[in-house]
Order: sequence, then C-alpha cells, then structure tokens
Amino acid sequence: MPGVHDAQDEIDDLQRLLVAAHLEPPYVLVGHSYGGILARLFASQHPDEAAGVVLVDARGRDATRRQVALLPKSQVPPVLATPVQDGVDVAASEALASRVRSLGATPLAVITAGRHDEDWGRLLSPGFARAFDRLWATMQDELTALSSNHLHVVALRSDHFVQRVDGQPDVVIRAVQAVVRAARDHTRLPPCRQLFSGSDVSWRS
Repeated sequence: MPGVHDAQDEIDDLQRLLVAAHLEPPYVLVGHSYGGILARLFASQHPDEAAGVVLVDARGRDATRRQVALLPKSQVPPVLATPVQDGVDVAASEALASRVRSLGATPLAVITAGRHDEDWGRLLSPGFARAFDRLWATMQDELTALSSNHLHVVALRSDHFVQRVDGQPDVVIRAVQAVVRAARDHTRLPPCRQLFSGSDVSWRS
C-alpha cells in the first residue's frame, strides 16, 4: 500500500498474502519488536487462524507513550517523538494494539532480551536507560499475561535482536518449536526450565 500505513493495513496485507500463497490456517505467528504488535493483533482479530504466538523482545502496550512519559520533554529522542517512521504510523499501530487485552489460552512464548544497554545508551543518560529497562521488563510481563498458556524466558546474552546469529537464535528456535507442539497437540506449554538451561538464560514464568 503506497504512502503511510498502520498495523491494520499490514494485518490485512498479511491475510491477503496467506490466501494468495494457499497457506491454510492455523498459523503460529512470530513477531520481533514492532512485529510483536502485528502478531498479537492478528491473533486477536483472527483467533480461529492463530494457533500460537511467539514474541521476541516485542514492543509492549503503549510503549512509546510510556517511554516518553519517563523523560523530560527536552530529552525525548527524535525516534520517540516521531509518530510516523519509515512510512509506518507507529502511533496509530500502538493504539490499535493497546486494545488487545487477552489472547485467551493461545500458546504464547515471550522472549525478552537481557541486554539493552547499547540500545538505550545511544539515546539516553544511564539513569534514564535504567528506567527504560525497568519499564521494558514490566511490559514484557504484561505481554506474557495476555494468555493463560504461556512461558517467558530472558536471553541474557542478547541485545534487542535475540534471533541474530551473534545473539541467541537457539532460544527463539526452542520457543517456536514448543509453541508449535502445544498448538498441534492442544496441550499446555511446558515450564521454562524444561526447555531452557544454562547460565545465559533466566526464567520469568
């Protein structure tokens, strides 16, 4: 779609693409960062087609508004002050996603990055960076609570791009596999400790 678009336009495009590609539902949706907005919107709007959801360090509910509220106006970075980025109306998209308050018992895996120091550090002073970290952790817990059938793991070595080769792609792969199994077998997700081990992960739930 030419010009500015929002998450609803992208969800509609995704559904058209799935139909055109003859990919039959149900689907397991995996969304990273802003893509997490799209994944949970699709799952909310098309519950019969969404068998499971994996959120990889995804943007939380009303993330931009809540982040900006932590900062003096003079210190708000341009990336947070701009509602439209790269042709995407982020403000409208976050408003749409804020309406998603439950995904029922849809299998849901939330993966949180353990290191945002470089991400926030480029934009903020250390004190505000720590406040952003605390808020991000809160938002990740809120995302986990969207489903009664969930797991939440923290990839301690990873920055925002957990799935990158130099991150912890194995954590993402295991989470996706677990959600696929739970969706196919109509079972609950196993506890984190059964899926993830080692000093480079921690369990939130």
